[in-house]
Amino acid sequence: MTVENLAGRVLVDTNVLIYATLAADRRHQRAQEILALRNRAGVDLFISVQNLAEMYPNLTGPKNQPPDSPALAREKIQAISRLRGLTVLPLTLDGVHRALDLCVTGGITRQKYFDQQLAALMLREDIPVILTENDKDFSSIEGITPINPFA
Repeated sequence: MTVENLAGRVLVDTNVLIYATLAADRRHQRAQEILALRNRAGVDLFISVQNLAEMYPNLTGPKNQPPDSPALAREKIQAISRLRGLTVLPLTLDGVHRALDLCVTGGITRQKYFDQQLAALMLREDIPVILTENDKDFSSIEGITPINPFA
C-alpha cells in the first residue's frame, strides 16, 4: 500500500505534522500533500492530542534550527488542530492501560511507550494505517500498517 492509493481510516504521526509547518524542510511539500488527503473521498484522517503535544518540544527544541518561539509553536499546533477534515482523538485511561499491555507484551521501555500509546488508540478506533517517518516503530504491532510517506 502506498500513500497514492490510500483509502480508509489513517492516523498521521507527529513528524508529518511538524514537517507540514516547516516551509524550509525538504519534507514540507510531501507533508502538506499528506494533510491534503483529508479532502480526498474515501480517506478519513486522524491525529491524537498526543501528536499535538509532541509537536511543542520538537518545534521549540534544538532539533529545529532555529527553534520556534513558544508563541509560534502554539500558533502552528493550534492551526493543525483546527484543520477541517482532520479529526483529533482524545487519550483515555483505557488507552493508557492498553498501551501498557502492549509495552509488557513487546518488552517496550522508556520513550517508546508513546508509540504504543498511539498504537493503542489506533486499535481502539479501528484505524489500521499510520503515516510516519518512523515506520519501524510500528512494524511489529499486529493490526497496524505503517507507511513512510517520505521513503
